[in-house]
Amino acid sequence: MFGRILFPLDFSDRSLRLFDRLLEMPDLTSMEMILMFVSSPDERLTEDRRSTLDEMHRRLDEVGITSREIVVFGDPAAEILNAAGRENADLIAMASSGKGRAWELFIGSTSWKVLRSTDRPVLIGGSMDVSDRPILSNALVALDLSSCREIVDRVLPALIGLGLQKAVLLHVIPSTHYSLDDDDRFTQVADMLDDIRLRLSSGGCDLSYHVHFGTVSYNILEAARELDSSIMVMGIRRRSLLREVALGGNSEDVIRRSPIPLLVVPCER
Repeated sequence: MFGRILFPLDFSDRSLRLFDRLLEMPDLTSMEMILMFVSSPDERLTEDRRSTLDEMHRRLDEVGITSREIVVFGDPAAEILNAAGRENADLIAMASSGKGRAWELFIGSTSWKVLRSTDRPVLIGGSMDVSDRPILSNALVALDLSSCREIVDRVLPALIGLGLQKAVLLHVIPSTHYSLDDDDRFTQVADMLDDIRLRLSSGGCDLSYHVHFGTVSYNILEAARELDSSIMVMGIRRRSLLREVALGGNSEDVIRRSPIPLLVVPCER
């Protein structure tokens, strides 16, 4: 599923760190990575950046990944979206902007524009991730169990095929819709998560599940911290993401605050 990765970079430390993390994945030989830089009047491809690109190509070649590059002039989000469609990328991997909430809410960072518009999974580099662990060592997979089969049917099997070592399936029962005394709901959720675990258990990944109750975004972020996760996986509905950015919804909160890499999967294709 992740045979072709589009990697837009701005040569920031976060961008280069995400590149390093991607090269840690165990099975890379069938991949192709397209390195992309969008130039502007304020962001030119300097000699130092050209040298960095050449070094990235060399490192990709060393681990058996085919690579090429796209250097264009224009609006970053628009060019990234155009390239993802034109190149039929399976995944867009990009560092978070590092801007504050006000910038993302009122102006719109490149990351948010891409997330709101693309129909492809997007890996966003974590805001504070400095872990030495491989990115696929321990995944927290947040599931809503109703509207995003893409994660269970395609994304998780693909990650397991790439060498995912451990994954915790998490569903948060929202306190706004259910009572803590609703034993039937807790049992139903546990049964559904266990069914998913059993279906994916033959791939060699250590799978377990957790059922939490309360505020969805808080529980997802706290679970990632408590479980020492190396990556989070979460589905979004693009049509509702703009509303969430304005009102502070669960998906927006997790995306904005995640300190570790977050794989965002669009639930509509």
